[in-house]
Amino acid sequence: MTRRSAALFLLAPLPLPAQEADRLARLLQDILIFDAHIDTPRYFVDENYRLRDRHSYYELDIPRMREGKLGAVMFGLYAQPQDFPPERWLPRALETLEALHGEVEANARDMEFAYTAADVERIHKSGKLAAMASLEGGHLISDSLGVLRLFRRLGIRYMTLAHFASNNFADSMTGQPIHTGLSPFGRELVREMNRLGMIIDVSHISDKAVLDAVEHSRAPVIASHSSAKAIAPIIRNMPDSVMQVIGKRGGVICLNFHVGYLDKAAYDVYFRNRPARDAEIKAVTDQKPINWEKVRAIQRRYFEKMPKVDVSVLVRHLDHIARTVGVDHVGLGSDFDGISGMAPVGMEDVSKYPNIVKGLIGLGYSDPDIRKIMGLNLLRVLRQNEEVAKQK
Repeated sequence: MTRRSAALFLLAPLPLPAQEADRLARLLQDILIFDAHIDTPRYFVDENYRLRDRHSYYELDIPRMREGKLGAVMFGLYAQPQDFPPERWLPRALETLEALHGEVEANARDMEFAYTAADVERIHKSGKLAAMASLEGGHLISDSLGVLRLFRRLGIRYMTLAHFASNNFADSMTGQPIHTGLSPFGRELVREMNRLGMIIDVSHISDKAVLDAVEHSRAPVIASHSSAKAIAPIIRNMPDSVMQVIGKRGGVICLNFHVGYLDKAAYDVYFRNRPARDAEIKAVTDQKPINWEKVRAIQRRYFEKMPKVDVSVLVRHLDHIARTVGVDHVGLGSDFDGISGMAPVGMEDVSKYPNIVKGLIGLGYSDPDIRKIMGLNLLRVLRQNEEVAKQK
């Protein structure tokens, strides 16, 4: 079947025709859905959030994971540099990683920690979720390659080189540039991550830093949660030219589901209202103990001010990346539980992944290509990084 235009998909009636509905059911029986970036672990630490329970808030728990056929997750661990003092960056990352390990162990019937691509395949075939871990921001290792090696022993399998602020390794896309890309220390970090088999994540870093990382890496890199600037022209998104460089070296661009990154009109409202929203949230979080329900209510109220964005727009981004870079270089990096509930209609939480498969079927993608986009491309990059680490 040839791919249809995105415009036709946006106008297509639902549900799928019977033949395509049968395809969807067959795919969902064994497809590996692998999300490169979900931020749930901070809630284990801050709110005693438990995955075994079904929740009406946040985006991931085991009941909804089962409904959405989610097979593997790279859980993101972070301490935003603007929200935590430097002396808390490393302890916060370790505390969150320990909480993730504890939550996986507490739900051993449904989850298992994965350290390799082979682990992901084995755990998925057993019917469990393969849980992996990543660091969002090089500042979390306190400028120490020894700490990086320790995190690797503890299960970290990729690291974003910078977060919302530039650091001693790389310029951030949203921070003050200080290196014109990667610093010499950043290039040393890339070499050490290659040696360890850790994937280099280029989301959040400047376009020049991305190009430097790709040039100096011996293994494919990923953008763990980035969207297409050609569709939503905002600072946080990635231009086609940069995505193409990533793809030419075997890497994968994993799509961020934040509606403000999917749609420029939604972003404009989000950006305009963010100072007031953040001030209201800070007034609540400054009071201890923190009333997290109040925080969520503020987030919902401001989200309701934004234009609605449908899951079809998300699928349009995936289609654009596939057409621009190649179907072997597209993946999912939802940023669930890191986007303050700002998810598209039809993609509100992890139970909704089948809607993406449905959308790709509607655009005429083949079953093998859908499997690549939904998880196998990311699995390939994980395996290739492991293979590079074995080379002497």
